[in-house]
Amino acid sequence: MAQIDETYSSFGLSDDEPWVLTFLRVCTCVGWLANYMGMIYKSFRDRTYGMALMPLCCNIACEFVYGVIHAPDCPLYQIIFLCWFVLNCAVIVAAIKFAPREWRHAPLVQQNIGWIFALSIVFWTTAHLAIVAQVGATEGAAWSSWFCQLFLSAGCLCQLIVRGSSRGTSLWIWFARFFGTALSLPHEVLRYKHGYTNVVWHSPLGWWGGAAFFILDGAFGILLWKIQQSEKAVKGLQRGEVGLDGNDKDIKKSLSK
Repeated sequence: MAQIDETYSSFGLSDDEPWVLTFLRVCTCVGWLANYMGMIYKSFRDRTYGMALMPLCCNIACEFVYGVIHAPDCPLYQIIFLCWFVLNCAVIVAAIKFAPREWRHAPLVQQNIGWIFALSIVFWTTAHLAIVAQVGATEGAAWSSWFCQLFLSAGCLCQLIVRGSSRGTSLWIWFARFFGTALSLPHEVLRYKHGYTNVVWHSPLGWWGGAAFFILDGAFGILLWKIQQSEKAVKGLQRGEVGLDGNDKDIKKSLSK
């Protein structure tokens, strides 16, 4: 296949694009839409938020910049970014509503959640705009997404470690996010094989970011599964569904206090 013009290569746009690339992109969109819907549902059910605050602000700023301010010409990408942005707004609303419950130990944060979100979103919006000014909108979208993913993977892992609880998240939510992003790997490999001249993530930094994503998000999934197993064991002790030895009886007694 003849090489595709660089103007469109970063977004992977062309009239004769292989169907598999479009399919992978749609699957990525569906994975993240499922992730957002799951987070909204779990936030209202558990009365908390699922994504760490700073990565959440960075993420919605990215979707605003590349879905509204610098919207791509391709209708498919416009729909993807706008769908993500609209659902992410609902995630933000849930986070603002329930975040004070998580910050009772820090009154300064608890009493200024709205301002923290507003200022953080403005800050990250200017950061993404600076990336656009530096490298252009097409490459900027790729690198901004790259950074957002690593930021939220690390942030969510740290939040899970600090909470030591599965509230606000689930293995389904994690898998939808992991699945949606992991498909970027075969997508970029196929773009490279089909002659796209500017595969942004085909670079040392891009491959490092891909490896970091699989390590961080993989660790999140494993840790979340372990935490859920522990939570099930504790519930079993509370309900008397697990055979108790001497140590278990002490645990159950302490839980009942």
